[in-house]
Amino acid sequence: MATVKWTDQAKAARKTLYLQGFIKFGYFTAKKYAERIETIADRLERFPELGYREPLLEGRTPTYRASHINKRFKIIYWYDDVSNVVIIEDIWDVRRAPQNLTTKIK
Repeated sequence: MATVKWTDQAKAARKTLYLQGFIKFGYFTAKKYAERIETIADRLERFPELGYREPLLEGRTPTYRASHINKRFKIIYWYDDVSNVVIIEDIWDVRRAPQNLTTKIK
């Protein structure tokens, strides 16, 4: 099983998502976001290359992958097979301008 590590940027995005979900839609929506994110993280431990290759970050090293939380948000991550670690880089709001993702992920 792989180890899942969150970058500081991803931790901040996750916290923001929870808070926005709670403020705008209430406790149960925020809880649903949290449960879905934990489910994806658990799956990534077992199947690190589960998500699809992120087309906006194609051609970069490492190979970035994405997995949708829902139709508005996705987790951007990459897998280091040498150390068997999944690095979650960001939680991306797909309504944003695509070029922002390419500049945000270095």
